[in-house]
Amino acid sequence: MDRNLLIPALLGGILIISLSFYEGYALKDRWGTPGAEAAELGKRFEQVPKEIGDWVGEDLPVDEIVKNTAGAVNYVSRRYKNQETGRMVTMWLIVGHSRDICRHTPNICYPASGFRQDGMQIKSYMDLPSEETADFFTAKFIKDDVLGRRVERVFWAWNHPDKNDWEAPESPRMHYGLARALYKLYFTSDVLVGEDTADENVAAEFAELMLPSINEALFPEGTEQLTGMSEEVDEENAGISSEVGVEEEVAE
Repeated sequence: MDRNLLIPALLGGILIISLSFYEGYALKDRWGTPGAEAAELGKRFEQVPKEIGDWVGEDLPVDEIVKNTAGAVNYVSRRYKNQETGRMVTMWLIVGHSRDICRHTPNICYPASGFRQDGMQIKSYMDLPSEETADFFTAKFIKDDVLGRRVERVFWAWNHPDKNDWEAPESPRMHYGLARALYKLYFTSDVLVGEDTADENVAAEFAELMLPSINEALFPEGTEQLTGMSEEVDEENAGISSEVGVEEEVAE
């Protein structure tokens, strides 16, 4: 081989090998071990409650095209109605390969359905009983048609099965790589007149109520671990109390 061609050929080979390594290792698809596959994880959706507090859910039909476009291997599509106030929140929970789950977000899907985004998407932080927060993107969308004006607010986030942490990364494709399983969650509700902030929307209120139950369904191992830790702490506290009691009796 001509020496003038040898060096470019070697550099090209190194580049191909490096890109293959990056795709397989750094992006976690070829050699990674992300845990159970999306189809197996989807079985956990059966444990997501249809009733919680004053809210009662009704499963919604999902067109096969919508399911395939979203990359949903399994899903929960459900509308919850508050039996006291009549307010409604729609929940869309899916699991699939990250390349599909990261691609379709409300600021892409809603305009395709005739909505226009009103303002910028922002981050919203949901407070959880564990004293942690769940990070969501949120944006408002408007649609004008013969039926009048419709205004909706959407909250959305992702969760890697190995992390148990709802996140809203600026670049989810780079953040999650090519993980073979990734959760995505939407909460959607109409926006009332005079409702100025995301925190005022009923979907934010419902999300804070529902998220602990969703986490319990999707991450049973973490729940069991926390329960075990709590029991150990209780046993340790009980032991300490007994020792203190014995010392007090001796002192008397």
